[in-house]
Amino acid sequence: MTRRVSHRFGFPRNSFLLLAAAGTLAAIACAARVQGQTAATAPAQTATPVLEVATIKPVKTPDPNNMRDHTDGRRLMARNMTVRDLIMIGYELDPGQIQGGPAWVASAEFDIDAEAVEGVQLNNEREEELLFQELLADRFKLTFHHEQRTLAAYLLVVAKSGPKLKLAGSDEAENSGCERLGVCHFKKRTLSDFARFMQFVVLDRPVVDRTGIEGAFDFALNWTPDESQFFRMGILPRPPADNPNAPPLFEAIQEQLGLKLEPEKIPAEVLVIDHVERPTEN
Repeated sequence: MTRRVSHRFGFPRNSFLLLAAAGTLAAIACAARVQGQTAATAPAQTATPVLEVATIKPVKTPDPNNMRDHTDGRRLMARNMTVRDLIMIGYELDPGQIQGGPAWVASAEFDIDAEAVEGVQLNNEREEELLFQELLADRFKLTFHHEQRTLAAYLLVVAKSGPKLKLAGSDEAENSGCERLGVCHFKKRTLSDFARFMQFVVLDRPVVDRTGIEGAFDFALNWTPDESQFFRMGILPRPPADNPNAPPLFEAIQEQLGLKLEPEKIPAEVLVIDHVERPTEN
């Protein structure tokens, strides 16, 4: 099981696409929800240990484009991971929901090889999250607390023209992804799934579904990305060669889906780093 990005948002992992430097999309899927933890300063660890052993080495030449991780049974291999990446995976958070800590948390990269205890299979998403939490507590000495903050966000609402969506068939399988930047399809997806995709892949802030529309839909979205989009994946968007006149994102959402993104300030729970250390190399 391999990922190209470290934060997850509503799509199952088997819908990830690989993004090459030449411009074909990579690992576009992942789930995101704010963990409902309310403890004061708390260690990033689990009640039942899942980590058997881990080797961590600093990356001499950081390159976020090489960020990836792979699990095979009890074994985990992660490359070019920052502490922020580990927190996003372990606690399923958006980068904007991680506050505090030294600057190196978002810039220093590490290669990690870890093995879970007997009986733990890291192909199970929850077990992998717990391993990252324990790794952060034991090797990076991470402690944190949660606070309520006001964050800039987008609200996904219905445009005046009304929604332009096709209901998915009951016998359809979920399947979503992008052929390349700005050319994406969604099969049997809710609008909450779409909002998470916009938040964790395309845009730089939370996106909240306020459409009030239930159900799963089949739809496609084609647009010309600008430099503010896909930045979390370390990619500089380029206009698609076969469709250079595709509209900008906000226009495309309104014209093609009958929806609209409106800027708004919202209250959100954030993780605030109290203490973190660089791990000792082994």
